[in-house]
Amino acid sequence: MLLCDIGNSFAKLFDGEKVWRVSPAKLERWKEERVCYINVNTKAKSILQEFHRWVDLEPFIELESPYEGLGADRKVLCSFVEDGVVVDAGSAVTVDVMENKRHKGGFIYPGIEALKKAYASISPALDREPLWPKGGLPLSTAEAIGYGMISPLVCAIGALGEKIYITGGDARLLATYLPQANYKPLLIFEAMEKIIRRKSIC
Repeated sequence: MLLCDIGNSFAKLFDGEKVWRVSPAKLERWKEERVCYINVNTKAKSILQEFHRWVDLEPFIELESPYEGLGADRKVLCSFVEDGVVVDAGSAVTVDVMENKRHKGGFIYPGIEALKKAYASISPALDREPLWPKGGLPLSTAEAIGYGMISPLVCAIGALGEKIYITGGDARLLATYLPQANYKPLLIFEAMEKIIRRKSIC
């Protein structure tokens, strides 16, 4: 059995040992396999209607939350954590707070690639690779860009609590500035497996 997390930019598949990424348009290759998935990609919904062996996990997620429009990926991640801050550092960075198994709310921050494009759109002088902060105030434009990208997010996350779980493509970078955080690259799949076991599905 495979697990599949379909995001806006790409789909991640997990076979229990390794993770690989593909374009959602190329998921046809696994159409006849037994796959449990979550999906936040609106374009992929029509494709998935033809995947009769695939099981959407979203209806099985148990999460109490007052938040309107919470995506399936955030629901799954939050359902895994009873108390703490859940950070998914992907194309966008989502930050959610769990307290006594209840989702209290959260926010969305642009991902690293989106921020790079934003800086480049301001001026050609800002169209460069960032240098990440090493302490103290920046002393170059590249350092200033890196500082501007990462510092507000780190401060916002750190203010929410000490128990932090970080996952996603840029999680390793972000975790270096949050030493108290738990870096869990497979958290989305661990959470999906927990739902599958609890509900005896797939």
